[in-house]
Amino acid sequence: MMPYVLIAAAVLAVIAAAIYWVIPHKTAELTVTNVELFAPHTEFKAAPGAGHLIGAPGEVEDDLYVVATLRMTDKLRTPLFFDGMGATMVNNDAAYELTTVRPTDLPRLEESFPQIAKLAPKPFSEDDLQPGETREGQVVVLVPSATADQWKQKKSATLTVRLHRQDAQMVALP
Repeated sequence: MMPYVLIAAAVLAVIAAAIYWVIPHKTAELTVTNVELFAPHTEFKAAPGAGHLIGAPGEVEDDLYVVATLRMTDKLRTPLFFDGMGATMVNNDAAYELTTVRPTDLPRLEESFPQIAKLAPKPFSEDDLQPGETREGQVVVLVPSATADQWKQKKSATLTVRLHRQDAQMVALP
């Protein structure tokens, strides 16, 4: 009887090992290959013409745009569908939810800040990611009322890719 038990145990071990090696353990692999900072200084003035105002005259706005080059590889045997992106930053006193600029909104941002087009020449596409496919592109994150020095002094920052019917994927922003 013992030889049959050993053979059955060996067969089960081979099946378990095959399942372990065949089933992927990660949904996706994310890496941030590069980060650029863009900190424009905006001064609001009265618009020419009928006295329309954009902001209050003399008001200033200093925001920081973090442009991260993201590389993502689908590790499953099914396509990945995007539900959006988000980012968070933690500094000494609190955690902040940051806004990511959708690729479709980048042209409007480039109208105000043409320099951002050079930093994000290939926006990260949120089209379906096919099995085994690797995609690379830039993600623009708005950090309101912040400077490059404040970004450099942060405790941590993460970029979150939300996927349909999958766990969200996170990667650190240096």
